[in-house]
Amino acid sequence: MQPGSPDGAAKARKLRPSPALILAVIALICALTGTAYAALGKNSVGTKQLKNGSVTTGKIHNNAVNGAKVANGSLTGEDINVGKLGTVPDASHAAQADNAATVTGHAAACPQGTTLIRGICFDSTPSGPVNGVKAAGDACAAKGGFLPTPLELYSVRSVINLGTGVGNDYQFTDSYYDNSSGSNYSTVVIDGTGTIQREPITVTGRYVCAYTLVR
Repeated sequence: MQPGSPDGAAKARKLRPSPALILAVIALICALTGTAYAALGKNSVGTKQLKNGSVTTGKIHNNAVNGAKVANGSLTGEDINVGKLGTVPDASHAAQADNAATVTGHAAACPQGTTLIRGICFDSTPSGPVNGVKAAGDACAAKGGFLPTPLELYSVRSVINLGTGVGNDYQFTDSYYDNSSGSNYSTVVIDGTGTIQREPITVTGRYVCAYTLVR
């Protein structure tokens, strides 16, 4: 049979897809594409669809993860750059603890000219002489200090020169008491030799003031 014959032309027309078939194929492709698209619609991909390790840092948008997305207690010290942290609001007083000169705003250092001994600041050198233990006590109070007790002053005799004990070269303490009759008051004085003796409260002597470390 020749191609140009009427029978050959009829057979060629039979091998061509009809317009209806072409439209049907196109509709099928669109339907399948829509189904695939619908399968990836909103909230359609879950943890089962993700391979382990498939989500990398580069696939997470900047600032996409916030505190609400982090499990409580899941971050450790290794995950946090401490150097990037600012001052903790509830630790506002901690900055003062870095400065040994202050404790909650109060001075925590010995005054100039004093020596720190076992948590108490003592004048490095005695003052005076003055007439009476009351005058010595007032002088210490004016400097923000106080007269030490007999034992406090006695315990620092190897560090601070408390005098020779000759004449009035001794130091007043805060001791103030009366005798059995209650008419003559006495005080206790100490010198550098470690001698502790009783003297009238009006006697002339020297004094070493003491100060609390935190004032």
